[in-house]
Amino acid sequence: MKPLNKFLLSALTFILVVCRLNAQNNQVDADPKSIFSASVNYVSKLNYFGRVDSLKSSGMLTSIGYQHKSGLYAQSNFIFIQNAAQPLNYTGASLEGGYKFPQSKHFSGNLFFTDFLYKDNSVLVQSALHYQTGINLVVNNNIANINTGADLKFSNDKTDLGISFGVDHIFLIKTANKKIVWAINPSAYTYWGTQNFSYSYLQKTSFLGIPTGSAPASASYTRFNLLSYEFSAPVVLVAGKLNASFTPSFVAPENLIANERGIQLFYCTIGIGIRL
Repeated sequence: MKPLNKFLLSALTFILVVCRLNAQNNQVDADPKSIFSASVNYVSKLNYFGRVDSLKSSGMLTSIGYQHKSGLYAQSNFIFIQNAAQPLNYTGASLEGGYKFPQSKHFSGNLFFTDFLYKDNSVLVQSALHYQTGINLVVNNNIANINTGADLKFSNDKTDLGISFGVDHIFLIKTANKKIVWAINPSAYTYWGTQNFSYSYLQKTSFLGIPTGSAPASASYTRFNLLSYEFSAPVVLVAGKLNASFTPSFVAPENLIANERGIQLFYCTIGIGIRL
């Protein structure tokens, strides 16, 4: 069996075991409710695992979502981009559907499928993506929550495997008014994935064992590498059905390949939302 097939089989087995433990050994909310949500977020520097466009664009993301009490959910995200060459302008959207596992004391997570609808002239680094599907799992404990994820990304001519691993710890600050709660969530993540390389070279030619010269040739291969690591500290205010957040972040790209533009950068995300 090929190493990638072994990995996928092991990952699937792990997912099934975790889901079964989650269903059998943890207390689930006895009265789940359907939730409608909407939010607007501003990102000071748009990036994709630390990869940025040449104009170092910022952007605004508006989201609308609905989660049924069964755990099935759907959400849409509309992306607007601005930079030195253009004012705030619509550049694409994503449509995501999936299933969120029942909440429990120790496990949470979701399965998802995302369809990306970028404009042809989008400058977003990730605009080559067409679809993405995967799973996220969170193991909760009093010291640090462990976050893991695995996904497949589909573009025109290739499929990439992605893996993420992170830890976080949530600090809750309650006020005299029980409807207002502050949360601070320091987090650290690493992101891994396959990278597709191609290169050209001169191949020696011969006739009846006699060298006759050389001819151009090309080859391609795939390598699994660390793509980036990221640190963030989201600060969230929840006041009844409204919420607001400020997230300072630092991201560092790793293993850049030809034609990739990546830099270590600090950026922030500011958002406001509602849940009904």
